[in-house]
Amino acid sequence: MFETLAGILLTFAMTVLWALASLVATSLPYAANNQKLKRRRILLLMLSYAALLIGLLWYAFQIGWLYRSGWLFVEGTFKATIPLLLVLHIHWLWVTMPKVYALGESNKQPLTRDTWLKAAMPAISLSYYALTFVSGMAAFSMVIAQPILPDLAEIVMRLLLIVLLLAVPALILRRRYLNGLKGGNHVQGVGSRWLKFAYAGVLTAIVAVAVFVLHAVVGIQTSKLPEASDMMNHEHVDEGGGTPTRMTGSHHVHDHSMEEQNQSNPSSMVEVAALKGDISAPADRKFVLSARQGKVTLASGAEIDAWTYNGEVAPELRVRQGEMIEVKLVNQDVDAGVTIHWHGYNVPNAMDGVPGMTQNVVKPGQSFTYKFRANQEGSYWFHSHQQASEQVAKGLFGALIVDPKQEDDTYDEEVILINHRWKTGQGRVNAFGIQDGEQFKQIEPGKKVKLRVINTDKLSRKYLLQGASYRITSIDGVRIQNPDSLSDRTAFRLGAGGRYDVAFTMPNHPVLFQLGDDRNDRNPSFVFYTDTPPANPAFQAESGLFDPSDYGKPVVNAITAAAKFDREFKMILGNKMGFYNGKFTFLWTINGEVYPHVPTLVVKEGDKVKTTFVNKSLAEHPMHLHGHHMTVLKKNGEKVKTPWMTDTLNVLPGESYEVGFVADNPGMWMDHCHNLDHAATGMILHLMYDNVRSSYEVGTRSGNLPD
Repeated sequence: MFETLAGILLTFAMTVLWALASLVATSLPYAANNQKLKRRRILLLMLSYAALLIGLLWYAFQIGWLYRSGWLFVEGTFKATIPLLLVLHIHWLWVTMPKVYALGESNKQPLTRDTWLKAAMPAISLSYYALTFVSGMAAFSMVIAQPILPDLAEIVMRLLLIVLLLAVPALILRRRYLNGLKGGNHVQGVGSRWLKFAYAGVLTAIVAVAVFVLHAVVGIQTSKLPEASDMMNHEHVDEGGGTPTRMTGSHHVHDHSMEEQNQSNPSSMVEVAALKGDISAPADRKFVLSARQGKVTLASGAEIDAWTYNGEVAPELRVRQGEMIEVKLVNQDVDAGVTIHWHGYNVPNAMDGVPGMTQNVVKPGQSFTYKFRANQEGSYWFHSHQQASEQVAKGLFGALIVDPKQEDDTYDEEVILINHRWKTGQGRVNAFGIQDGEQFKQIEPGKKVKLRVINTDKLSRKYLLQGASYRITSIDGVRIQNPDSLSDRTAFRLGAGGRYDVAFTMPNHPVLFQLGDDRNDRNPSFVFYTDTPPANPAFQAESGLFDPSDYGKPVVNAITAAAKFDREFKMILGNKMGFYNGKFTFLWTINGEVYPHVPTLVVKEGDKVKTTFVNKSLAEHPMHLHGHHMTVLKKNGEKVKTPWMTDTLNVLPGESYEVGFVADNPGMWMDHCHNLDHAATGMILHLMYDNVRSSYEVGTRSGNLPD
């Protein structure tokens, strides 16, 4: 993140300095005499040297970033921005600077025609204009149009844009120079000069607006999502450099449908709808969840227009490991339709709850039954995946708790803390369920307490537990072996969609738990006490932050033991301004693209797969892979001390991770950012097993609208 912010500041400063230098360069021929021309030359050189020095510093930062973080962080900049800027810097040093140095004498004599012609040479001003535009493009690229994996066409388009922007000033400067060369009046009044300056500015602006309008027209049309797609309609697939799959050669879906690709051997393929697992046994536990609209009142009295399951916020489904589970979803009155996705639970593909990919959306008056065996123990949650950015925010979520088949670590007290950020008439409010204030619970000293902390928000959240040392016993439902004791001054941060199980033994004094830090007294909190509730519980500032990469005993599995991987993918997370489904918006990209243009990742069953996440963007991205848990192997290029397993990995700006998983759950799976606002504007791709074909379609025609 430091490199990104430093790059923004440096390129912005460089652009401002070159822009000021451009104004001075343009004014050179209008100096009243040689002495004033010399002063302008000195000012021009000072601005130029300052801009050049900042440019050199920016180059050093980019090289340092390359050294510290690796090629993937800087590849786009090195390919699309640095070459053009470097050429212009060299051109200025080699060609323009000598011309500028030759200008101006110490006397106060008016400029001779020969001196005027030297000062009015178009090459001088155009050199500065080009440096201004390219420096501005570099600053622009740091925030709004990051070059990520740029191809030759993108690089050429940037060059053409610079040429177009220079076209009008080049014509005007050339006309001025030729007029002076022919003996015309080269001494013009201030009014005339300002008029020509305004004329050039207006014409250049017209060219820029024309380019933008053309880009907008093309962007609006090409960004519109299809009315219907069978989820196989991706322009490209990525096989991760492994052995060829059944998708090899079928990269252009407009030429080859899935059915056409497999007519020769249809028995080798399986449809998503058939991937239900073995559900022949009768259900051990049955639940009914009814999605409905209604009013919800928080503990503070704030009223919310909510969508809920069974009319309650965060209903709890509790089962035991090994049981067959059956959940009937009924849509009572949610017009857009609903589903249930079992977040972090590796169900068979047909039970994953993604509309248009694993099922059709459940429309008002309809129902859908999910049935699967609870093979994983731990803390999970469920939510609708139909227009999830809206539906989860409104309350369509709950907790799925799977108790272990055999209890080997019992607790006397357990509290589920599922935090959410609600939209009320008074603004956004954080709460644990509907509790947006302080809660109290009496517990005897010596009792063992488990907190199941679930973050349903779109952003990561920090938590404090003070008054007792504690242990984090599981991450995303997976137990931590030999978890270390953490000081009560150690905070922990949980990414969007993530879960931690936290355990402590109740001392003979209060224990305080809070969302946020010690200064956030408006955030919800939980106070555990022994005899009398404390009157004014106060939190202290944390002294450290929990780091899962150096905690407990390392995970040992097929991924940590792998000498090599069958397939390797990379996801560079970025941002840019652009169009999505016909609307101009801020886009969060994967490898420079948004859905449906991000290549589908194709694997074979049994493959060991490695994925590298690189976050070049200005925001964190909790990357969530459906149907699988990932083992974290490296962080920022270094092996982690204790590999751990997760289904939602929060990648902060400037961070990189290497993770691995075994492709052992056939299907078509979403892989997306769980900041659901990011997913809603295309930060989505799909993991596909090569022997699976779609059973459903997405789009407005079917009403299946996943994000």
